[in-house]
Amino acid sequence: MDYGLENVKDVIVIGAGPSGSFAAYRLARAGFSVDLLEEHREVGKPVECTGLVSQRVLQYVRTRSIAGTVRGANIFFPNGKSIHIEKDDPTIVLFRDSFDKDVAAMAIGAGSGIRINARALSVTEHDDHVTVRYRENGNIREEDAMIVVGADGINSVVRRDVYRLRQRHVVSTLQYDMASTMDDEDSVSVYLGSKYTHGFFGWAVPGGDIVRVGTGSYRASARPYMENLSHRFGDNRVLGITGAGIPIRMAERLNTKRTVLVGDAGGIVKPLSGGGIYTGIFSSDVAARYVIEDLENGNTGTALKKYDREIRATIGRELKKDSMVQSIYSRISDRSFNRIYGMISNEKIIDVINRSGDIDYPSTVIIKVLLRNPGILYSMWK
Repeated sequence: MDYGLENVKDVIVIGAGPSGSFAAYRLARAGFSVDLLEEHREVGKPVECTGLVSQRVLQYVRTRSIAGTVRGANIFFPNGKSIHIEKDDPTIVLFRDSFDKDVAAMAIGAGSGIRINARALSVTEHDDHVTVRYRENGNIREEDAMIVVGADGINSVVRRDVYRLRQRHVVSTLQYDMASTMDDEDSVSVYLGSKYTHGFFGWAVPGGDIVRVGTGSYRASARPYMENLSHRFGDNRVLGITGAGIPIRMAERLNTKRTVLVGDAGGIVKPLSGGGIYTGIFSSDVAARYVIEDLENGNTGTALKKYDREIRATIGRELKKDSMVQSIYSRISDRSFNRIYGMISNEKIIDVINRSGDIDYPSTVIIKVLLRNPGILYSMWK
């Protein structure tokens, strides 16, 4: 579309993860000119995620990158005891690198351009456009757009340069791909307590011929806890190591007149699990709707304000509740965890969890469990 500027794109999307690629797909499909910038040499690499998602994700993305499914979880407490929970609806385990490529392929198929090995260096918002300066294959380039979508993760250049906001609540994660097996291949394992985590949890996810073993640490390094956890699966079996920071609080602002933040860049991530695929794609879907409205109405920025409001009124309500729980959870001692085990390891409570548990909206089951046994809340603080 012609806005009186030469060689200007309608939209530049920075970051070709699921959030950015889905936004590019929606915008290109609507007929707008889109460029998608990816800083790495290959979409989907490095892999920084276990790839556990709900069926909701498959309502947005066409993919064949399903490694398998799990139906349950074994939750291990510091005392060595565990509880088992199980859902009728399976949780999807993705080959995450292939999944990212599938979403990017959707964007390209819809007409979006893509630039690989194109790292954003700076983003400058002007009155009538946005300038993105980036390094592509060693060459410094600049490109202008009417709107920029920041989908560039925890270290977002858009957030840094335009919003001047820092990520203050971050979980450090470390994950090993291990040549090992699990006793229960139909369930993930979750590890609580100070041996395996600092203020978060450890995990093991079956992934075909490997096990994805990882841990997160809130405001501390994950490395010493990862060493303890990996020993449960045998020494000298590590095939690959990945690590990343996860933002677990939503940004104070998600839009300016000519930019929006989606996914990790906006802190639109589940605070209790660190999962960001569903929330990121959800935010991109909402953002694309208002970017389209804004472009069609002369790019006044008014429509982009609706994006911020709708996110906070929808998925943001859940994330706010989860943040409150996470702030308490991160301070629970091993002794309190063991006390909580005694309170929830009965058939009635586990049945409530099985019937109401939802990896995308966990506050529902948390509230129901606390109503059944409010003493759990007291044990969290004691």
